[in-house]
Amino acid sequence: MDCLPREIILNILSRLPVTSLLQSKFVCKAWFNLVQDPLLVSMHFSRATRNDPCLILHSDSPIRNQLYSLELSDFIKDDRRVKKIHDPVLPQFNVVGSCKGLLCLVDSSEENLLYVYNPFSRNYIMLPKSEEVLNQSTVYGFGFNQTANKFKVIQAVNPHPTRAPRRRQIGLLSFQAEVQILTLGSPAWRPLGKLPYRRIYQEPSQVLVCGRIHWSASLGSDCPIISFDFEDEQFREVQKPDCGDWPNMDLVDFGGCLATVSKGYSNFEIWVMKEYDVKESWIKEFNIGNHVPRSLEEADWNSAKPFCNSKLDQNSSTNRVVGLLKNGKVLLEYNCRALVTYDPKDGTFKDLIFPGMPYWFEVVVHEGSLNWIDTLLINDT
Repeated sequence: MDCLPREIILNILSRLPVTSLLQSKFVCKAWFNLVQDPLLVSMHFSRATRNDPCLILHSDSPIRNQLYSLELSDFIKDDRRVKKIHDPVLPQFNVVGSCKGLLCLVDSSEENLLYVYNPFSRNYIMLPKSEEVLNQSTVYGFGFNQTANKFKVIQAVNPHPTRAPRRRQIGLLSFQAEVQILTLGSPAWRPLGKLPYRRIYQEPSQVLVCGRIHWSASLGSDCPIISFDFEDEQFREVQKPDCGDWPNMDLVDFGGCLATVSKGYSNFEIWVMKEYDVKESWIKEFNIGNHVPRSLEEADWNSAKPFCNSKLDQNSSTNRVVGLLKNGKVLLEYNCRALVTYDPKDGTFKDLIFPGMPYWFEVVVHEGSLNWIDTLLINDT
């Protein structure tokens, strides 16, 4: 390696998964410095979208608030394992969303604080407190304004109920919800007025497509999709496909396209919007039948007792589509317990079981980055 020009070394290393880059820091002092080279960090992240994502597994049982990483890149397909992440010490937290290598976490204890955290460089910042009391029903979004090169966090909060619950509830809102936004690097939140819709439903994982975050206005097929543009800070409606009545419907980022997932008991119908914000471009892409993962059949349900005290327990009876892999397979999560791929070419399922996988978890699709948050903050002017 010493005989190669520096540019070639950086080019080679930039193709590695982020977890492999972290391991290479310990080869020698020269490599330790090389992995922290800003040029390598930038080159590596620019290639991240070409590979399958790094999954973040948020586990809440039996020990609360554990984060793990799982690389799905073919580069390490023969040595895939789940690795524990040294997450920031918070009493308890929810993952608001992932954007460009950063996670937004909300402290779900009584402190009600928001953090932005890079799980691989391990640095984080605590965001300024907002003026609103946050231990109420709240919907969040975390995104990036590409034009201004700024990260932003949005929150919509139901104002001052007569009896505020001990912990905030993430989910449905009223017309009276107050909307605020914070640009990372700015000292204070800015008000955006009242939420123009009611009953916005927070997805299991945030759906960020074309610079906009998306929510369902309610549960059911007759309600619109609500988007928020991080560039002009405006709410808009996106028309749903004409896919009939289903008891449950989720939104998902499906290979960079907005998609809806209509769910039966354990089957999925996936509609993909091929051209963003054009209703006529909705296409029914997949119809995935029933499947029972082996890990659910073999589960030791006695171990589920501590899980009943977990905040993931409320999602444990549902299945969801996580996203589309580069090889064309669909990644599925079953009951906060199992990861499965579905191959549309032959209609087969494959259970994904790796060393170190937690017993209960919720998946967050993440682009791994070694960027330090301090270098990404640009003050709002």
